[in-house]
Amino acid sequence: MSTSTLDNGILYAANPPEGVERNPDQSPDAAVLTVVTGIVFPLAAISMLIRMYARIVIIKKVAFDDYLMILAFIFNILVVAFTLDMLNCGLGKHLWNVPMTPDLYPMFNLRNLLAAIFFCAATGLAKGSILLFYLRIFPAKSVVITVWSVFAFTVAYSTASVLVNIFSCNPVSASWNLADVATGVCINRPAFYFAQAALGIFTDIATVVIPVPLLRSLQLRTRRKVGVAIVLTLGGFVCVVSIIRLQSLYVLLNNPDLTHNTVLALMWCILELNLSIIGGSMPAMKPVMQKYFPRLLASTHGQTDSNAYYLDDSRSKPKRSRMTDPYNGSMMLSRDVDNKSESDHSDRNIVAFDVSTKSDGGVMGASLTKGGEQITKTIEYGYEVSGDEAIPLPSASHKDEEAQMVRGHTPPRF
Repeated sequence: MSTSTLDNGILYAANPPEGVERNPDQSPDAAVLTVVTGIVFPLAAISMLIRMYARIVIIKKVAFDDYLMILAFIFNILVVAFTLDMLNCGLGKHLWNVPMTPDLYPMFNLRNLLAAIFFCAATGLAKGSILLFYLRIFPAKSVVITVWSVFAFTVAYSTASVLVNIFSCNPVSASWNLADVATGVCINRPAFYFAQAALGIFTDIATVVIPVPLLRSLQLRTRRKVGVAIVLTLGGFVCVVSIIRLQSLYVLLNNPDLTHNTVLALMWCILELNLSIIGGSMPAMKPVMQKYFPRLLASTHGQTDSNAYYLDDSRSKPKRSRMTDPYNGSMMLSRDVDNKSESDHSDRNIVAFDVSTKSDGGVMGASLTKGGEQITKTIEYGYEVSGDEAIPLPSASHKDEEAQMVRGHTPPRF
């Protein structure tokens, strides 16, 4: 393909290949881009609306990971807007059918640059939001160190990617201003995109893999396991999309038909980014599901998690959770009495309380099991022990008692 040429007084970016006629009226070949964008972008918008409704209206607390995802979605809007606008200035057409000015310079190149900048920022923010969410559900020290390490790497390479895109040419305006192209010096942008995508794949895989070893220690009902599996599967699909995107970038490296070949690269970018937002917002949708679709989260005993002891994991330590005994259907409370690492099983002790009320309407009691010992505690009389000795436990605050009402009774102190 030869360099730019004049045709009927219009300067085009390239000559057509031998045997191919120039067609200035060519329609953009970008159906796959518009269809994918029309599907995943509305889904991402809906997931964000549900997420923020849950955090603002139901939980009444917006966390830092929510703010990061909000910013990621705002940048996502800009990526989609610049991408679709590029259809008006040559995207989807063969390069030899695109006028040099004003279509290719400055319109196409400037919008392409801005879309790349906001894409790099948005993907970094979305991954950072997911990583910070892990800190609220996996507080073990080893996980915290791993999460912060991956988070720091993600922020570093995302920031570097944004800066490299901005300063990819010297002067900066040579990226889109035809007057500066002749004297400007620019990097090989497709090669940079290839390297940036490789780093993105690494962080995608790390983000998906981090929680996998910890899932074995979580006691989840079948439906919750299915929900976790869906989220991780979606994260795995994002990794696959990132890998496939490399192939489209490889085409850009070896084929000078920039305006036509950029379609698939942008399509994979939009798919990857919006799937990251959808997957990162799915766990935050649970309060909405509990409120409006409780049957979907019902346990095997017909009870829903909306009746559980609901404590915000970012504000309550140690954690307490509700379980139903599969043998007699009685209410069970589990309490982690040691805040050490999940992997340190020798120092981690789980105690279980079987909450009950005396048949004569007396005080509530609790049967505690730990290390083979059986302990019964009542509010009035303290511990009644069958075993070697009683195991003292720290007292809960009055606020915890009020927050943990079960079927109209106040649970015992523990």
